Amino acid sequence: MTLFKVLVLVLLLSVSSFASACTSFILKTVDNLPVYGRTLEWGAFDLHSNLLVVPRNQNYTSDLGKGIQGMSWKNKYGFVAINALDQPFVLDGMNEKGLTLGALYFPDFAEYQKQEDKYRSVSVNNIDFSSYILGNFERVEEVSAALQKIRVVSNVELEKIFGAPTDLHFVVTDKSGSSIVIEYTNGKLNIYDNTVGVMTNAPSYDWHLLNIRNYSQLSPFAQSEQIKVGNIMLKPFGQGSGMQGIPGDSTPPSRFIRALAFKSSIIPLKTTDEAINEASRVLNNFDIPKGVSREGDKENFHMDYTQWSVIGDIDNLHYYWWTENNRRMRMIDLNKLDFDAANIIKVPLDKNKEQDVLEINLSNTSHN
Repeated sequence: MTLFKVLVLVLLLSVSSFASACTSFILKTVDNLPVYGRTLEWGAFDLHSNLLVVPRNQNYTSDLGKGIQGMSWKNKYGFVAINALDQPFVLDGMNEKGLTLGALYFPDFAEYQKQEDKYRSVSVNNIDFSSYILGNFERVEEVSAALQKIRVVSNVELEKIFGAPTDLHFVVTDKSGSSIVIEYTNGKLNIYDNTVGVMTNAPSYDWHLLNIRNYSQLSPFAQSEQIKVGNIMLKPFGQGSGMQGIPGDSTPPSRFIRALAFKSSIIPLKTTDEAINEASRVLNNFDIPKGVSREGDKENFHMDYTQWSVIGDIDNLHYYWWTENNRRMRMIDLNKLDFDAANIIKVPLDKNKEQDVLEINLSNTSHN
């Protein structure tokens, strides 16, 4: 990866106002088949994301800055991914074994491992981390073991220029349904079992787990039909009263609780098709329209908005997406891809940046 490519991504990802509202979750069928979903928010401009098809045996060398080259590898597995800036900056993806990864923003908390010359050959910059994981592992337990042997660092040259690291943390899920959250804080690796199957942004994952206790009253079931307060009998206005108190704002803690409440209340899913349908409905609740979430003043402000969303059918190796420009769901079947090809293929997420609306024409229909 060239210095220029990393420079651009660091500049973009180091500004919390531009990208701080990603949400991810995992649904499972009654047979424990996992389906993964996530949104991607970015407010500065069009991220110019594409779908990448990455064959096996591509050569990688991680750039550590100041002309220093880190770890080199060839990817064992082919994968599909969504990138940023028309470059191989992987923000989300699934490999041919079903391992799925999402990179989500982690502002003000991410601090990667210290770069040291003696560890150069096992050091990967955090921008290349997603490609490294997708290209080399099949199971979550393999990822956890490998992370003990490598170091994930920032490009220190770029940190010096901008005064901030690239703040990302990662959720990795495999075909068995096992899932982990990977965070680097205070220069140390932290791996958490993704016990609740939800991740958003800052603070750290363990804080979000503790915060759940503030919402233990939430339930998909309505409150008792009538509640007596003094001499007054109160009745809910309608269904949904069990979720009274659920946070509705776009902050990461609120979205974490909302995503957990939604996924936990879904009725048992018999098939992955049912799970995909429900995942899309849950994801719709986390769409941020342009202008709803802003920082600044009336004249000068930044805003988060949803640019694309993803669903991964891990068992069937189907990868779905839709965008702000076209909400029609599209899918690529990894079983049909040639991962022995020589070169990476780049496909636009949107063939045309316009909504794909189907008009129903009844003018030629006869009526009795």
